[in-house]
Amino acid sequence: MSSSSSVPAAFSPQQPLSFNFFTGANESWFEYPETAASGNYTIPSLLDKPKLGIAVSGGGFRAATLGLGWLRALHMLNVTSKARYLTSNSGGSWLNAAFSFQDSVPLDSFLGPYLPPQQLSQQQLQQADSGNGSFAGVIANAGILIPGAADAVEDAFRSLKPGQQLGIGAWSNAIGRAFLAPYNLNSDASTITAAGTVGPIHQAAANLSAQQQLQVYTYRPTTGPAGSSSSSSRPFPIMMGSIMLPDTPLGFYAIEFSPLYIGSPAFFNDTTPPIGGGFVDPIGFNTPPPDPKPTLPSPILQAFAATAANATGFNNGSLRTNSSAPAANVAAGNGSNSSSSSNSSASSGGRQLLRLQPLNVTAQPTYVVPLKSLVGISSSFITNMFQPGGEITRQLTGTEALNYWNQITFEGATLAFADGGSADNLAITPLLRRRVPKIVVCVAASANISAATSPADWAGYQWDISALFGAAPPTHPSYNENNTIVGIPIDLFNRKLQVFPTQGYDELFYAVRNSTAAGGPSFHMATYDVLTNSFQAIFGGWQVEVLWVVNAQQTKWEQALPQDTAAALASSRDSGKKNSGVVGNLVKGVRETILQVAGGGDALDAEGFPFISTGKANYSPGLCPAKYPVVALLQE
Repeated sequence: MSSSSSVPAAFSPQQPLSFNFFTGANESWFEYPETAASGNYTIPSLLDKPKLGIAVSGGGFRAATLGLGWLRALHMLNVTSKARYLTSNSGGSWLNAAFSFQDSVPLDSFLGPYLPPQQLSQQQLQQADSGNGSFAGVIANAGILIPGAADAVEDAFRSLKPGQQLGIGAWSNAIGRAFLAPYNLNSDASTITAAGTVGPIHQAAANLSAQQQLQVYTYRPTTGPAGSSSSSSRPFPIMMGSIMLPDTPLGFYAIEFSPLYIGSPAFFNDTTPPIGGGFVDPIGFNTPPPDPKPTLPSPILQAFAATAANATGFNNGSLRTNSSAPAANVAAGNGSNSSSSSNSSASSGGRQLLRLQPLNVTAQPTYVVPLKSLVGISSSFITNMFQPGGEITRQLTGTEALNYWNQITFEGATLAFADGGSADNLAITPLLRRRVPKIVVCVAASANISAATSPADWAGYQWDISALFGAAPPTHPSYNENNTIVGIPIDLFNRKLQVFPTQGYDELFYAVRNSTAAGGPSFHMATYDVLTNSFQAIFGGWQVEVLWVVNAQQTKWEQALPQDTAAALASSRDSGKKNSGVVGNLVKGVRETILQVAGGGDALDAEGFPFISTGKANYSPGLCPAKYPVVALLQE
């Protein structure tokens, strides 16, 4: 492995590139390419797996560290090898990208060993997982916020012209150095792809690499020699980001980054330009709108025309379509115990439409967007504090300006891309779009549920959970002075994210709080009716079983710690007991990082443990192994 920060410049092709795109992701007949019934993009090994997905939430270093513990436990239980999907946002994407694309070390070494609490002496904490490719060691060595922020400020005050692209942003470079360089995944001149497809998708990327001096980072469903003890299967990775349009009611629009394609599923024609409705090959991301515009096959155009005339269709992508969601759920048979109603629309005529894809187009990228930029975009969490507008504030918040065009009308512009937390911080919506009926959601909660005075109190702090039930409260002390969430009115934010019936939220709150009070892992398993949500391109009328695993203090685990570690943990945690919500934790984390960088030292710095502030970006070596074994109790 190499940790060198010396990397080539971003790849800007001299000639247009030919690549594929998919249209109709906002339609009920659409099947996602990796598991489609037919087509070159299908990965047969995924079809052999159960319809199970794992979602790792955002939350900065807290999410990356907790996610490592969760993935280790699931790996030890042989769950990761059985899952079809691993989705993530923000800090969870630091882990997801390295886990899914690296082939430098075996997965067992990457994930590291589980240490029971009895073994976590302070000496052991300082020594644990410091090498051998362990991601815990990478986290402990990262410390990215201060240099990343300093570089972003410098970039922001360059001489800028309207719409000018500065290339790979300072934040993405910092993320790449911290989390990808240790696994040789940090090249500026790179793209991503997937092996194991029916057609020669991976070979096409390899050919491009040979011709264009472009590195290709490949997701391989199976790692290691087949049949060997080091062989292991990995789920298909999807990282969340958002297209940021500050002058629109929704502000942030979901985009997905995967090895096979990149795009925004839901289609919105009330934005300028219209966005969404499909995907492009990774090398086609950051291209201007194709000229001339592609001609869609007549059957697809006819299908679009039919749903555009239907109030429950997603072609409008407007408030009106989402307001009709309850009616749409009834029409689709909401409450059914299977997903047959939602799948039926993708059969017969729908399958014929899918056989007409992908479609091909030729365009010239300003530069090919590397993996580091995708991960940097997914984790530019400062945008959760406000909606940046101008070029300078975009740079200050870690956003990147890239070319984008939708796959319905082919209109586009240079747009800002930012953290996916404002679109779906838990990264559960990609799984619901794919109708995955069993999901493990790993929530790196920032608020202590034991300190909440009521379900509504915790809902205000953890709006990333409550809004999925339409239950973010109308007012809350953690909201900003305009009583909005990331600049979006509360009612609209609830409508934008709601995918489950509202009554499920209180049940989740009390179940998680009760399991926390019992001293063990904080979790809840429940079955929900999936609601249609046009903002998310999610079709309801089926049921999903969700296992929620939530970050919380686990007293039984702490009671088993060696005396010196327990005392150090209690002392360090005292000043961080008050809930302050997502934004408050971010501000507090920046302050903590500055103080720790200035003061140095290897002490167990665990203020608020396990609710380490989202913005804290300089973990002491002892904090990483101390933090993730908490959630490794999932295996017990």
